Amino acid sequence: MVPAVARAQDAFEIQVYDTLTAARGEPGIELHLNQHVIDRATDETHLTFEPHYGLTAWAELGGYFQTALTASGDLAYAGVKLRLKLRLPQRAWDDHIGLAINGELSVVPSRFEPQVWGGEIRPIIDLTTGRLYAAFNPILTVDLRGDAAGHPQLEPAAKLELRLTERVAIGAEAYGAFGPLDDLGSEHASRLFGVIDLGGGWWDLNLGAGYGWGDVDHIVAKVIVGIHPRA
Repeated sequence: MVPAVARAQDAFEIQVYDTLTAARGEPGIELHLNQHVIDRATDETHLTFEPHYGLTAWAELGGYFQTALTASGDLAYAGVKLRLKLRLPQRAWDDHIGLAINGELSVVPSRFEPQVWGGEIRPIIDLTTGRLYAAFNPILTVDLRGDAAGHPQLEPAAKLELRLTERVAIGAEAYGAFGPLDDLGSEHASRLFGVIDLGGGWWDLNLGAGYGWGDVDHIVAKVIVGIHPRA
């Protein structure tokens, strides 16, 4: 398993959020598949199911069901999360900038997250101008048990990409973890990915490959499949 990295960064959902929310009454689901290649004894594959539902035109409720296939071949339950995403109904600066916020509560078995109970506040800002898209998520995570309970930890994420066609974009994603706000720099873990985004009318696909370094250096590959049928 990847205990050191899992504590500092989410090992199951590797994603930079945009400010979009599902339309009112619209269901959808995302499948997150991540492969963490460390060494033969600790390689691990994560599969997460993320259903969501549009509560209003600007509010979305979602959840996560996490599983892990360990190096020994065991399929393990890896926790659940509940989230609520709210966005500003109107984009700013002539429709170029979007603002949103996402809140999460998680319960994850101690073999994956030593503190078990946790939370997250994720402010979201994104920019679209011409063919360029950028997003920034200055994430604050909070352990609800253990020595660090109540101390927000900074885990920013960012994305920059260029749209080649209406359905194809290429770019990069970066993820960091810097420890509690009252002791920044006490931890340091980072990931950098090259990504391709593909999209259709009711589906989208995010493919990425990159490297994580910090407590444990390793290769990471990820696939996110989104299905968004209209209600």
